[in-house]
This record gives sequence, C-alpha cells and structure tokens, in this order.
Amino acid sequence: MALALLFASGALLVGVQGQARALASRPPDAVLKQENRVLQDGRLISYCWIDRCVDGFSRYPSAVAVDPGNRLHIRLSENRRPDRFSLMGSQSPDGRSRRIDTTLRRVERAGKTVAWDVYFRVDRPDRHYYLGAFGVWSDKGGRVHGDAYWQFHVKTTP
Repeated sequence: MALALLFASGALLVGVQGQARALASRPPDAVLKQENRVLQDGRLISYCWIDRCVDGFSRYPSAVAVDPGNRLHIRLSENRRPDRFSLMGSQSPDGRSRRIDTTLRRVERAGKTVAWDVYFRVDRPDRHYYLGAFGVWSDKGGRVHGDAYWQFHVKTTP
C-alpha cells in the first residue's frame, strides 16, 4: 500500500511538472494595445492555472480614450494559442454584455511564438466599453490546464 501511494504521488508530481513546461507557471499578462502603443494593463480577476484557482472581485480600471473604429488588440503573454477566447463588452460595469468579434494572431520573435494578439474594434463614438476577456488553454486531449479572465475599460471619443 505504501509503495502504491509513493508511486501515485510521484506520477502526480511528474504530471504537474509536465503541465508547467507546456504552459507558463502563471496566467499570462494581458495588455491592451493600439499598434505598438500600450494603452492599459488588463486586470486579472480570476483564473485556474495548472494546479491553482483564484477568484477575485470585478474591478474595471479607469477608462482609456480611443478613437472609434480603430483596431485595438490584447497581447496575451503566453506562447501557446488559447483554445478558446471570448471578448465581451458592456456600456456599464453591471450592464448586459455583448460578444465582440475577435481575430487571433501569433507574435513571433526569432522564429518562435512568444505571445498571441487578439484583434478587435470598438466602433461606436462617445461610448464606454467595459471589456471582459476570457481565455482557455487545453492539452491535445482537450483537458483544460489553464483559464483566465481579465477586465479592461475603453471610452471612445465623440
């Protein structure tokens, strides 16, 4: 029995270490950008990452001003592409959210993927966009090894 427990704990440790190599040791940073200009750091609200889960409270940052119709993107500092990603927008922090269309693009340096950019637009003038971004990373078998939720706040100019 003791030998079986030792073997099981060793297998668990190897499994967790294998996951850590596949994903970074913590959820990726998410940064709102316009072209190469950093607009806002995303606020990580909750996540389950490898073997740890944390739930926080909603706390949107102060709004950053952008012109309507400009293409923005969120840079995810994880080399693996998220299996699922959604971006929701609302006119108020507790308002009804609507999905915002996104496109993911790989960020490469020296031929290696270092991050992913999630492109989108906020089209309506003179409007607050309270943004909630959610990403999920799974293994090849479809088992989830990481998910994270960030918040951003954008105000379009008139």
